[in-house]
Amino acid sequence: MPRLVALLVLASVGTAAAEGRLRGPGPGVDGLDYVVVEPAPVFFHHGGPHYLYLNRCVDGCTVESGRDDAVADRSSILGRGGIPSRVSVQPFGWDDATWDGMVACVRDTYAIYGVEVVTAPPGGPHVEVMVAGTADALALAGNTLGIAPLANDCSALPSAIGFAFANAHLAGPELVSELCATVAHEAGHVYGLDHAFECKDPMTYLTGCGRKIFLNRTLACGEFDGTRACKCGATQSSHRHLYDRLGPGALPAPAGLDIRSPLPATTVAPGFSVFVAVDGRPVTTVELWVNGALVGAVPGKVSTAPYELVTPVELFDGVLDLEVRVYDDLGTLATRTITVQKGAPCAGPAACPGGYTCSEGRCLAPAGTTAVGEACGGAAECASKACVARDGEPTCTQPCWPAASTCPDGLACLHADDERYACFAPDAGGCCSAGADPRGALALIALAAAMLGRRRRR
Repeated sequence: MPRLVALLVLASVGTAAAEGRLRGPGPGVDGLDYVVVEPAPVFFHHGGPHYLYLNRCVDGCTVESGRDDAVADRSSILGRGGIPSRVSVQPFGWDDATWDGMVACVRDTYAIYGVEVVTAPPGGPHVEVMVAGTADALALAGNTLGIAPLANDCSALPSAIGFAFANAHLAGPELVSELCATVAHEAGHVYGLDHAFECKDPMTYLTGCGRKIFLNRTLACGEFDGTRACKCGATQSSHRHLYDRLGPGALPAPAGLDIRSPLPATTVAPGFSVFVAVDGRPVTTVELWVNGALVGAVPGKVSTAPYELVTPVELFDGVLDLEVRVYDDLGTLATRTITVQKGAPCAGPAACPGGYTCSEGRCLAPAGTTAVGEACGGAAECASKACVARDGEPTCTQPCWPAASTCPDGLACLHADDERYACFAPDAGGCCSAGADPRGALALIALAAAMLGRRRRR
């Protein structure tokens, strides 16, 4: 498959680069388009509901130059940098199954944010991606797969159009995922995101690492050749940016988790390995607990190959309950437990390590007793089995989601030092939750109401 190709329109005061995923010269200077896109006026920002409209342009689409206005089919990227001031986009060229698969994928990608992905035009301001046509409609190089505006202050454009040139993608088994990645990428620009230099994030130019998800990670920006500072700061977090601007959506689902080996109710040898297959969001940590004791952990990886957790050769004998605990980048926890046997079942505490008890053939580690919110020296001390640092201070904690926090009284759902969401004491003087919408005061606008009555020109 070719690289995921998109054209990013970067707007800044006086200069702007439409940084193309172009493998040939494009319009403008040095193969780059230069377009200026100003942020929307303050009064134009709206508080939702947020809609992301995927338009397959069934009868073709026509867009004219002007201030970004998806309801009126106007785009600020037209009429400059060699792009015509009026363009016509041909209909989506693939079958209904491809369209439906792409729409489902985009919905899943944006599911945890407060945006509804729709395929019929909303009545008011919305972000729109025209998933149709080819780049030649905009006089762009033929290998360009998308273009979208990015405001110079990285604010979200509340009613703007991006283009995902669906008919320029190649047929094949990756067609749906490639279309999905292009649409998510171009919509991300309209919401104010720069390019992430990380293969797993939809805002990347990099390929070859499977499905992409907006990462809860602070990352450098860049295209193909290395990192650079982002347009609105040294780094950016795609997840935090979208959460702050769109608010929360569905609760994140835990990872899919399958213990491939050993099989339940089998006998294992000293130094055996546990192989675990995981799918879903990127993994940060995979832990193996045996009869309540943490015996191994491995970091997450890009590869989809199963994780291997090797048990110590000196691991105690008896009935073993193997609990695998998987944390993703949001801190969401998935667990699975199977039971196997190694050697003879214990007959009493003398057969077990010091401090352990023997019950039904199992050597049981002492349970952690430190409560969530208290300082800890390791996960085994915590009743929650999680000891996580915030501001360098390890604390017994538990996973949470800011919009539906289940933290104990007096604690808040905040970012840990490793950026996962977990329960901690709130910052002094301040905020009790992560991801507050910075535009709350601008939520109600008169323009949105005025635009409700406009008719779409398709």
